[in-house]
Amino acid sequence: MDFTRRLRNSIQRIARYWKNRKFRKETALEKKKRYLFSAKKSPEWHPSLFTFFREKKRFYYFNTIINVLDQNKDRFRLSFLLIGTFLIVSSLYILFFSPYFRVSPSKVIIERFDSITDINIAYKSIEDIYSTSIFSVKTDEVLEALTALQKNIKHVEISKLFPNGLKIIIESYTPQFFVRFPNSEKSYIITSNGILVYQKIHDTNLHFLDLVDPSFAEMSFIDYKEGVGEEFMSFILASRDIFKTTFPAVNIAKFTYFKSEREVHIALESGLIVLLRTASDINNQILSLKIYNDKNKDFINSWDMQYIDMRVPGKIFICKNKILCKSNLRRIYGEYYK
Repeated sequence: MDFTRRLRNSIQRIARYWKNRKFRKETALEKKKRYLFSAKKSPEWHPSLFTFFREKKRFYYFNTIINVLDQNKDRFRLSFLLIGTFLIVSSLYILFFSPYFRVSPSKVIIERFDSITDINIAYKSIEDIYSTSIFSVKTDEVLEALTALQKNIKHVEISKLFPNGLKIIIESYTPQFFVRFPNSEKSYIITSNGILVYQKIHDTNLHFLDLVDPSFAEMSFIDYKEGVGEEFMSFILASRDIFKTTFPAVNIAKFTYFKSEREVHIALESGLIVLLRTASDINNQILSLKIYNDKNKDFINSWDMQYIDMRVPGKIFICKNKILCKSNLRRIYGEYYK
């Protein structure tokens, strides 16, 4: 009886095995597949910052090293100090002394907003910064080097092109007059800070300005030199701007600045010469001229006046006789009014 029961049970197990073989095979294949997301980590699941550090098995070696160093920190203190010092010294060497970050002359680009700055002179001016660390280049020092040879430069903008290049953009003071010197064929423009720059072609947007200064006759090269002190240049600019605003319909032939006398003369196309002094009351001088002109029926455009003198505060002197007027001007201002 026992034998019969055991035999029957064995046959049933064999039957179940063959019956479930296909199911077990499909289950085994399913377990071998890799899914993008697990049941725990759905697409909406975002691990926190310290999740990985809490997994002991993943960071076993890292934690072991940290524990060893923490337990022996007194023993390794000198080593840490030496390693830190080495890293700091190495970084300073690479940044300030290594050839890798030294400014290369071939990697320096200079551009300008206008045509009055000489690019070749600009490259020569900054030769001292070549082969220096790009991190030690300062805008003020570059501007000072550039203005040493070209005082017309107003502002520079520097962009560092790592590892060893520079891009320098130069902005100059604005040209204000087309300048001529008595008994000289050369012509220049003068900037708003009083610097002379050689220019052969006359810009029609600029008024003529004659500079009467004997010291320039002894100079063979006056490019980028001071033609008029910046303080007095402001008076010349003020006389031009205020006069044009006050008398918009009057045509100006030229301006003349006498350096020794510190005076500005405005020659009109009508032949009249207006004599002004470079003083803080330049506005009052021109205002007095307007009041006098309004009371005398626009004598400025009458063509029968030689000059009007506004230099003495509170007084106005006019001259009509051409011979006498020329004689007076020649006696005071020399051969300029010959």
